[in-house]
Amino acid sequence: MAEQTPGSPRQDSVDSIRVTRTEVLERYEEFKDAARKRKDKLENARKFQQFKRDADELEAWVNEKTRIASDESYKDRANLQAKIQKHQAFEAEVAAHENSIASFQNTGKAMIAYNHFAREAIQARLDEISSLWRSLLETSGDKRQKLQDAQKREEFMREADEVAAWISDRKAVASSDEMGKDLEYVEMLQKNFDDFLKDLQANEASISSINKLAEQLVEENHPDAELIGMRQEALNQAWKDLKGLAQLRQEKLMGAHEIQKFNREADETKSWMN
Repeated sequence: MAEQTPGSPRQDSVDSIRVTRTEVLERYEEFKDAARKRKDKLENARKFQQFKRDADELEAWVNEKTRIASDESYKDRANLQAKIQKHQAFEAEVAAHENSIASFQNTGKAMIAYNHFAREAIQARLDEISSLWRSLLETSGDKRQKLQDAQKREEFMREADEVAAWISDRKAVASSDEMGKDLEYVEMLQKNFDDFLKDLQANEASISSINKLAEQLVEENHPDAELIGMRQEALNQAWKDLKGLAQLRQEKLMGAHEIQKFNREADETKSWMN
Protein backbone atom coordinates (compact mmCIF):
# COMPACT_ATOMS: atom_id res chain seq x y z
CA MET A 1 0.00 0.00 0.00
CA ALA A 2 1.30 3.38 -0.90
CA GLU A 3 2.20 5.67 1.94
CA GLN A 4 -0.11 8.67 2.35
CA THR A 5 1.86 11.81 2.42
CA PRO A 6 0.60 14.47 4.84
CA GLY A 7 -0.99 17.30 2.90
CA SER A 8 -1.61 15.11 -0.10
CA PRO A 9 -5.08 15.24 -1.73
CA ARG A 10 -5.77 11.70 -0.63
CA GLN A 11 -4.83 12.40 2.98
CA ASP A 12 -6.93 15.53 2.97
CA SER A 13 -9.89 13.50 1.79
CA VAL A 14 -9.45 10.97 4.60
CA ASP A 15 -9.17 13.69 7.19
CA SER A 16 -12.26 15.36 5.82
CA ILE A 17 -14.18 12.09 6.06
CA ARG A 18 -13.03 11.62 9.63
CA VAL A 19 -14.12 15.14 10.59
CA THR A 20 -17.43 14.66 8.85
CA ARG A 21 -17.93 11.31 10.57
CA THR A 22 -17.16 12.84 13.94
CA GLU A 23 -19.56 15.68 13.30
CA VAL A 24 -22.29 13.28 12.20
CA LEU A 25 -21.78 11.12 15.27
CA GLU A 26 -21.83 14.16 17.52
CA ARG A 27 -24.99 15.45 15.88
CA TYR A 28 -26.53 11.99 16.17
CA GLU A 29 -25.70 11.90 19.87
CA GLU A 30 -27.16 15.37 20.22
CA PHE A 31 -30.26 14.21 18.39
CA LYS A 32 -30.56 11.13 20.61
CA ASP A 33 -30.07 13.26 23.70
CA ALA A 34 -32.66 15.75 22.51
CA ALA A 35 -35.04 12.92 21.66
CA ARG A 36 -34.47 11.33 25.07
CA LYS A 37 -35.09 14.65 26.81
CA ARG A 38 -38.22 15.21 24.77
CA LYS A 39 -39.40 11.71 25.57
CA ASP A 40 -38.70 12.29 29.27
CA LYS A 41 -40.51 15.61 29.11
CA LEU A 42 -43.51 14.04 27.40
CA GLU A 43 -43.49 11.17 29.93
CA ASN A 44 -43.28 13.62 32.81
CA ALA A 45 -46.12 15.62 31.31
CA ARG A 46 -48.17 12.41 30.94
CA LYS A 47 -47.43 11.44 34.53
CA PHE A 48 -48.41 14.89 35.72
CA GLN A 49 -51.71 14.75 33.86
CA GLN A 50 -52.38 11.31 35.36
CA PHE A 51 -51.41 12.63 38.79
CA LYS A 52 -53.84 15.52 38.42
CA ARG A 53 -56.64 13.18 37.32
CA ASP A 54 -55.98 10.90 40.29
CA ALA A 55 -55.94 13.91 42.60
CA ASP A 56 -59.25 15.19 41.24
CA GLU A 57 -60.87 11.78 41.62
CA LEU A 58 -59.59 11.38 45.17
CA GLU A 59 -60.70 14.89 46.06
CA ALA A 60 -64.22 14.24 44.73
CA TRP A 61 -64.43 10.92 46.60
CA VAL A 62 -63.14 12.36 49.89
CA ASN A 63 -65.44 15.38 49.67
CA GLU A 64 -68.45 13.13 49.07
CA LYS A 65 -67.57 10.94 52.05
CA THR A 66 -66.98 14.00 54.22
CA ARG A 67 -70.44 15.27 53.25
CA ILE A 68 -71.96 11.95 54.30
CA ALA A 69 -70.00 11.91 57.56
CA SER A 70 -71.16 15.45 58.33
CA ASP A 71 -74.86 14.61 58.54
CA GLU A 72 -76.50 14.96 61.97
CA SER A 73 -78.53 11.76 62.02
CA TYR A 74 -77.43 11.23 65.62
CA LYS A 75 -79.82 13.99 66.68
CA ASP A 76 -82.74 11.75 65.74
CA ARG A 77 -82.87 9.19 68.56
CA ALA A 78 -84.78 6.64 66.50
CA ASN A 79 -82.98 3.50 65.23
CA LEU A 80 -79.63 4.49 66.74
CA GLN A 81 -78.27 0.93 66.63
CA ALA A 82 -78.99 0.69 62.90
CA LYS A 83 -77.32 4.07 62.36
CA ILE A 84 -74.25 2.92 64.30
CA GLN A 85 -74.01 -0.23 62.20
CA LYS A 86 -74.36 1.82 59.02
CA HIS A 87 -71.58 4.15 60.14
CA GLN A 88 -69.36 1.17 60.95
CA ALA A 89 -69.78 -0.01 57.36
CA PHE A 90 -69.02 3.54 56.19
CA GLU A 91 -65.80 3.65 58.23
CA ALA A 92 -64.78 0.26 56.84
CA GLU A 93 -65.20 1.66 53.32
CA VAL A 94 -63.11 4.71 54.21
CA ALA A 95 -60.39 2.54 55.78
CA ALA A 96 -60.29 0.35 52.67
CA HIS A 97 -59.54 3.48 50.60
CA GLU A 98 -56.45 4.31 52.67
CA ASN A 99 -54.23 2.30 50.30
CA SER A 100 -55.32 4.52 47.42
CA ILE A 101 -54.38 7.61 49.40
CA ALA A 102 -50.99 6.11 50.32
CA SER A 103 -50.32 5.09 46.72
CA PHE A 104 -51.18 8.58 45.51
CA GLN A 105 -48.87 10.13 48.10
CA ASN A 106 -46.01 7.78 47.17
CA THR A 107 -46.43 8.56 43.48
CA GLY A 108 -46.29 12.28 44.09
CA LYS A 109 -43.28 12.05 46.40
CA ALA A 110 -41.42 9.93 43.82
CA MET A 111 -42.09 12.52 41.11
CA ILE A 112 -40.75 15.25 43.39
CA ALA A 113 -37.68 13.15 44.26
CA TYR A 114 -36.93 12.86 40.52
CA ASN A 115 -37.03 16.65 40.28
CA HIS A 116 -40.24 16.77 38.24
CA PHE A 117 -40.77 20.11 36.48
CA ALA A 118 -44.13 20.54 38.29
CA ARG A 119 -42.81 19.50 41.71
CA GLU A 120 -44.19 22.61 43.46
CA ALA A 121 -47.69 22.03 42.07
CA ILE A 122 -47.40 18.34 42.94
CA GLN A 123 -46.44 19.12 46.54
CA ALA A 124 -49.30 21.58 46.86
CA ARG A 125 -51.77 18.95 45.62
CA LEU A 126 -50.33 16.34 47.97
CA ASP A 127 -50.84 18.73 50.87
CA GLU A 128 -54.42 19.46 49.80
CA ILE A 129 -55.38 15.78 49.57
CA SER A 130 -53.69 15.03 52.90
CA SER A 131 -55.62 17.84 54.54
CA LEU A 132 -58.92 16.63 53.06
CA TRP A 133 -58.20 13.06 54.15
CA ARG A 134 -57.42 14.13 57.73
CA SER A 135 -60.62 16.16 57.78
CA LEU A 136 -62.62 13.14 56.60
CA LEU A 137 -61.15 10.91 59.31
CA GLU A 138 -61.82 13.54 61.99
CA THR A 139 -65.38 14.12 60.80
CA SER A 140 -66.07 10.38 60.64
CA GLY A 141 -64.60 9.83 64.09
CA ASP A 142 -66.62 12.71 65.49
CA LYS A 143 -69.83 11.26 64.07
CA ARG A 144 -68.99 7.84 65.52
CA GLN A 145 -68.52 9.41 68.95
CA LYS A 146 -71.75 11.37 68.73
CA LEU A 147 -73.70 8.28 67.70
CA GLN A 148 -72.20 6.36 70.61
CA ASP A 149 -72.99 9.22 73.00
CA ALA A 150 -76.57 9.32 71.75
CA GLN A 151 -76.93 5.56 72.20
CA LYS A 152 -75.51 5.67 75.74
CA ARG A 153 -77.88 8.51 76.61
CA GLU A 154 -80.86 6.57 75.29
CA GLU A 155 -79.81 3.42 77.14
CA PHE A 156 -79.53 5.37 80.39
CA MET A 157 -82.85 7.15 79.88
CA ARG A 158 -84.62 3.90 78.97
CA GLU A 159 -83.31 2.14 82.08
CA ALA A 160 -84.10 5.19 84.21
CA ASP A 161 -87.67 5.31 82.85
CA GLU A 162 -88.18 1.62 83.59
CA VAL A 163 -86.93 2.00 87.16
CA ALA A 164 -88.96 5.20 87.64
CA ALA A 165 -92.11 3.41 86.47
CA TRP A 166 -91.37 0.52 88.82
CA ILE A 167 -90.86 2.93 91.76
CA SER A 168 -94.10 4.76 90.93
CA ASP A 169 -95.98 1.46 90.89
CA ARG A 170 -94.48 0.44 94.25
CA LYS A 171 -95.29 3.82 95.79
CA ALA A 172 -98.99 3.07 95.31
CA VAL A 173 -98.55 -0.05 97.46
CA ALA A 174 -96.40 1.67 100.08
CA SER A 175 -98.88 4.55 100.34
CA SER A 176 -101.87 2.31 101.09
CA ASP A 177 -103.90 3.22 104.18
CA GLU A 178 -105.56 -0.19 104.44
CA MET A 179 -104.98 -1.52 107.97
CA GLY A 180 -107.38 -4.46 108.21
CA LYS A 181 -110.48 -4.97 110.34
CA ASP A 182 -109.27 -7.94 112.34
CA LEU A 183 -106.07 -9.68 113.41
CA GLU A 184 -106.08 -12.26 110.60
CA TYR A 185 -106.51 -9.59 107.96
CA VAL A 186 -103.69 -7.48 109.42
CA GLU A 187 -101.40 -10.50 109.51
CA MET A 188 -102.24 -11.19 105.87
CA LEU A 189 -101.38 -7.56 105.01
CA GLN A 190 -98.11 -7.91 106.92
CA LYS A 191 -97.20 -11.10 105.08
CA ASN A 192 -97.92 -9.45 101.74
CA PHE A 193 -95.90 -6.41 102.76
CA ASP A 194 -92.96 -8.60 103.80
CA ASP A 195 -92.96 -9.95 100.24
CA PHE A 196 -93.13 -6.36 99.03
CA LEU A 197 -90.04 -5.43 101.09
CA LYS A 198 -88.16 -8.42 99.69
CA ASP A 199 -89.04 -7.20 96.20
CA LEU A 200 -87.64 -3.76 97.06
CA GLN A 201 -84.43 -5.27 98.35
CA ALA A 202 -84.05 -7.47 95.28
CA ASN A 203 -84.46 -4.49 92.95
CA GLU A 204 -82.00 -2.26 94.76
CA ALA A 205 -79.37 -3.62 92.38
CA SER A 206 -81.20 -1.83 89.54
CA ILE A 207 -80.78 1.47 91.36
CA SER A 208 -77.08 0.75 91.88
CA SER A 209 -76.71 -0.12 88.20
CA ILE A 210 -78.36 3.15 87.13
CA ASN A 211 -76.10 5.16 89.44
CA LYS A 212 -73.01 3.37 88.18
CA LEU A 213 -73.96 4.04 84.56
CA ALA A 214 -74.69 7.71 85.29
CA GLU A 215 -71.34 8.17 87.06
CA GLN A 216 -69.53 6.50 84.18
CA LEU A 217 -71.13 8.82 81.63
CA VAL A 218 -70.31 11.88 83.73
CA GLU A 219 -66.67 10.72 84.06
CA GLU A 220 -66.53 10.31 80.27
CA ASN A 221 -67.62 13.96 79.92
CA HIS A 222 -70.77 12.92 78.06
CA PRO A 223 -72.28 15.96 76.30
CA ASP A 224 -75.56 15.38 78.18
CA ALA A 225 -73.83 14.87 81.54
CA GLU A 226 -75.86 17.62 83.20
CA LEU A 227 -79.18 16.14 82.07
CA ILE A 228 -78.04 12.65 83.09
CA GLY A 229 -77.01 13.94 86.51
CA MET A 230 -80.40 15.57 87.03
CA ARG A 231 -82.20 12.38 86.02
CA GLN A 232 -80.01 10.37 88.39
CA GLU A 233 -80.72 12.76 91.26
CA ALA A 234 -84.50 12.64 90.64
CA LEU A 235 -84.42 8.83 90.50
CA ASN A 236 -82.44 8.56 93.74
CA GLN A 237 -84.89 10.93 95.44
CA ALA A 238 -87.83 8.83 94.24
CA TRP A 239 -86.12 5.71 95.57
CA LYS A 240 -85.47 7.39 98.91
CA ASP A 241 -89.11 8.50 99.09
CA LEU A 242 -90.29 4.96 98.32
CA LYS A 243 -88.14 3.46 101.08
CA GLY A 244 -89.46 6.11 103.47
CA LEU A 245 -93.05 5.26 102.58
CA ALA A 246 -92.30 1.55 102.94
CA GLN A 247 -90.86 2.03 106.40
CA LEU A 248 -93.85 4.12 107.45
CA ARG A 249 -96.23 1.51 106.03
CA GLN A 250 -94.40 -1.24 107.91
CA GLU A 251 -94.63 0.71 111.18
CA LYS A 252 -98.36 1.35 110.65
CA LEU A 253 -99.03 -2.32 110.04
CA MET A 254 -97.08 -3.22 113.14
CA GLY A 255 -99.17 -0.73 115.07
CA ALA A 256 -102.37 -2.09 113.57
CA HIS A 257 -101.26 -5.60 114.48
CA GLU A 258 -100.70 -4.58 118.07
CA ILE A 259 -104.11 -2.95 118.21
CA GLN A 260 -105.89 -5.94 116.67
CA LYS A 261 -103.96 -8.29 118.96
CA PHE A 262 -104.97 -6.20 121.97
CA ASN A 263 -108.60 -6.18 120.80
CA ARG A 264 -108.51 -9.93 120.30
CA GLU A 265 -107.10 -10.52 123.76
CA ALA A 266 -109.60 -8.08 125.25
CA ASP A 267 -112.48 -9.88 123.55
CA GLU A 268 -111.20 -13.22 124.73
CA THR A 269 -110.83 -11.92 128.28
CA LYS A 270 -114.32 -10.42 128.23
CA SER A 271 -115.71 -13.64 126.85
CA TRP A 272 -113.93 -15.64 129.56
CA MET A 273 -115.20 -13.33 132.29
CA ASN A 274 -118.76 -13.65 131.05
